[in-house]
Amino acid sequence: MVDEDSAYPLAQAPRESAQANTAPPTVTAFVDGVSGHNDRARRATIELAKALGRRIEAKVGVIGEGASQGQSLGWRAALHQAMAELDALADTTEHALRTAAFSAFCLTRNAAALATLPAVARAHPDAAIVWMGAHPCLHTPATTRTGDLSGMALGAATGLWNSGHGGEVALSNVVLVGARDLDQAERHIIANSPVRNIPNGPRMQEELAATIAGREVFVHFSADVLQPGIVLTDYQVDNGLTIDSVVATARTLAGERVIGLQVSELEHDPTDRFNTSAQLVVEMLAPLLPRV
Repeated sequence: MVDEDSAYPLAQAPRESAQANTAPPTVTAFVDGVSGHNDRARRATIELAKALGRRIEAKVGVIGEGASQGQSLGWRAALHQAMAELDALADTTEHALRTAAFSAFCLTRNAAALATLPAVARAHPDAAIVWMGAHPCLHTPATTRTGDLSGMALGAATGLWNSGHGGEVALSNVVLVGARDLDQAERHIIANSPVRNIPNGPRMQEELAATIAGREVFVHFSADVLQPGIVLTDYQVDNGLTIDSVVATARTLAGERVIGLQVSELEHDPTDRFNTSAQLVVEMLAPLLPRV
């Protein structure tokens, strides 16, 4: 069972080992409710982290206090409320990626990626960031219509705006997979930047394989990339990926060196007594995981 009191200290991550990338795989659960308007993701995140930990025989660390958030906050308030937890998440992410051969992160909401992805870029500057999600999350404070911090997460990580948590991810390293809910501002960014957008379709695996060939890969998997009804997630967008297409994508990505994985936006289904959704996500993404 995960000990939620065993979170890494908020002020600092553990010291790095003398030799990089030799430590056992790690799993980190980020349970803060940043940018959420219900608490369903918190339980799902814990269950997912436990399932991943069992699969790769890794100890699970927990960051955040599981702060309840019953209503949406604007991006400024959400960012301020979670500042210390996001700093701890960034430190832990960078440390894990510098010391372990593989690291997994379970996030309540996409918003937390604004802390993890710049840390990925600091540890592995040339790694491809494969963002699997219905939304590209490339908004900025100037373009957002909702004020939702999650919709601005990748925009912050790539330096399109300053979140205070870094913006080191190069747009040329971003690969969108399965994005289909794009508005005009995001379409403009994609069309006028080196971001690679690979839509769902018959050539998806071929295009993805060519794009990541010879590169290290870090995968962000948002549950809303899936076709609605497969798992519970806050946002449901039609024409998503099927279970088979996710498995095929994971196998394509596993053809290169996968340095890490993060999963977000999975919500707890009260009718799912045996937490089968968490296990299903682990099984779909299994080709990305280290063998034990």
